[in-house]
Amino acid sequence: MRTILTLLLLFSCSVLFAQNYITLRGTIVDKDTKKPVAYAHVGIMEKGIGTISGGKGSFVLKIPASAAKSTFVVSFLGYKNFKRSVDKLKSPLVVELQRVPLDLAEVVVMDESAIEDIIRRAIRRIPENYPTQATRSTGFYRESKTDGDQEYLYLAEGVLEVYKTSYENKKEGQTRLIQGRQVALIPIEELERRANFTSGHLSGHRFDIVKNREDFIEEKNFDAYKYWIAGITSYNDRPVYIIGFEGEKDHRNGRMTGQVFIDTLSYAFLRAEFEIMPKGLEKRSDYPLYVGNWKANRYIVNYRYFDKKWYFSGAVREGTWRDGGIYSNEYLTTEIFTKKARQLPYQERLNRSVRFRNLTGEYDEDFWKEFNTAPLGESLQETVLQMQTQKIAAEVFDPENMRRRQQEMDSIEMIEAREILADEGTPRDIAQIQRRITKARKVQNRLSKLQFRMRTGLGLHAISTQAANMTLSYLDDDTGDPIISVTNAFGGRDFEYIIPLEFDLAYGDHFFIRWGVSIEFLQSIYRERNFGFGGQLKLTKRIRPIFLRGLAQHSRQFYAVRIGQATNDFGEFKAGGKKFKSEKINMYYGSRTHNVKLSLELAVEINPGLEVFAAGSYMLPFARRNDVHLWERDRLFLFRRRARLDADDRQIFVARDDAPFDGEITDFNNFIFTIGIIKK
Repeated sequence: MRTILTLLLLFSCSVLFAQNYITLRGTIVDKDTKKPVAYAHVGIMEKGIGTISGGKGSFVLKIPASAAKSTFVVSFLGYKNFKRSVDKLKSPLVVELQRVPLDLAEVVVMDESAIEDIIRRAIRRIPENYPTQATRSTGFYRESKTDGDQEYLYLAEGVLEVYKTSYENKKEGQTRLIQGRQVALIPIEELERRANFTSGHLSGHRFDIVKNREDFIEEKNFDAYKYWIAGITSYNDRPVYIIGFEGEKDHRNGRMTGQVFIDTLSYAFLRAEFEIMPKGLEKRSDYPLYVGNWKANRYIVNYRYFDKKWYFSGAVREGTWRDGGIYSNEYLTTEIFTKKARQLPYQERLNRSVRFRNLTGEYDEDFWKEFNTAPLGESLQETVLQMQTQKIAAEVFDPENMRRRQQEMDSIEMIEAREILADEGTPRDIAQIQRRITKARKVQNRLSKLQFRMRTGLGLHAISTQAANMTLSYLDDDTGDPIISVTNAFGGRDFEYIIPLEFDLAYGDHFFIRWGVSIEFLQSIYRERNFGFGGQLKLTKRIRPIFLRGLAQHSRQFYAVRIGQATNDFGEFKAGGKKFKSEKINMYYGSRTHNVKLSLELAVEINPGLEVFAAGSYMLPFARRNDVHLWERDRLFLFRRRARLDADDRQIFVARDDAPFDGEITDFNNFIFTIGIIKK
């Protein structure tokens, strides 16, 4: 890593042939002033390979050895393109860019409607100017965070593979990490408390303002912005409009101010520089641009012309966090592939909620190899070099030292354990300490294999009841006369709608425990509680995970059908140990059963934290008992009394079709079908 950091500061150039790629190093300056040109694009246009120059004009470009006859191109707004064949470059290389003189006569005075027409034309030309099919590219991403005193907390970098949907498709694409690394510039414990940002690694999608149609280039928002011609410049030796814009103060949708650059011939958006206005920052969640409590957010977005289309070239975003610290995202497209792309393997996609710096951490001396990267900014470079001066960087990036540090941590654990044993007055047996540490780690590993899942949805329970004329009475214990009674003819029912809420505790990839409850709340009393064990099989490997789960549970179910509503002319009476005095009382008849519940479930993972499922269950009862339920109805919900009575109680009288009845009104050999979601 020491070698990499030193090379990033070189301003001279050499052409080195190593392995199967060529490394070009050099400096870009203004031909007239000799001042360095920062953030110029450097690349092989015909191959879609490129990088940018750093703050002092230096660059490092890696290209395949097979591209030695290709044309090396340097381009920047306001300058003529520099072009040379790679095999004709000589060391040292200093690229001098010639500024294109601005003809003020070309700055046409236009009214605002004419400027809006330019943007309208650019919007209509998006299908012509940008990819109409899914594409794949390689990019370099860097994120960093400072504290309120502008001292850096960490640096995380990665080479990413990006799958992007077409510019006619609003769906966000996918990203995977090829390789990455992280530098913690403060103690890791403190870093965990002070840096908790997510989804910056999706910058290749989030900051593509053309694909996302940010509001300052949306025709429906024209009345929220003021537009003007800010100037004329050039890019790729073609004239470019510079259109300024600013949100109207009295319009809630005018949230940004800045400039957008539009090619005067193709009407392609090729660059935008903008920031969020204070009223825009009041909106805490404006994904894909930002989410959170920010004091400021500034963006620079670029596009590159390649193979007759314009592609997202990169973006820089600086956000001022509520503590005054700067959170920076840099994304640079380093290679473009024009063939229609296939989606990335599901298991390798980076989720939006993941913290990028937690994914990085691999180091070796020649870390980036043939991949192109973006140079470090001056302040960040200075911070890393300070680490190097203090011989910290070399220690951090040395794999042998990483292993040594782990051994030291293990030794510390052993010393602490020895001290504990010594305090307890037990022998300082190193082998015993090691066994205890090993046992503790095994427990920790087992705990790490536990996963909690919540499962809910909508179910259909095929529990049938036959049409009948039913009489249900609650009798006075002394006289045998009915206290309340209801006679009603009800139609047959074939199923009940239910809502399940269940919880899984999974261990590893194959086994889990499930417990839960299901209810129905329309016309019946329905409550099922279950507990059991299951197994899981993963049916797919490379594509989106699909799981097959089977389980066996003990299920306890209460189910009763409402016979009708009885009028209480008796007054206050006691049933099931509770006093009833309501004038309206619902009467139900049903059963409580103990069942063996066998289930089979198919689940598809939508993202690492969410699944959708379809499940079927078969209920096999092995014990049952008939019940009568009394529910008060004309009292406040919290004060309604309920009682469940045994149907064999002598105070209960049940008749069906004018004949005494003591059987079941349902068929309990039945099926349940459920669909829903699983949250992990």
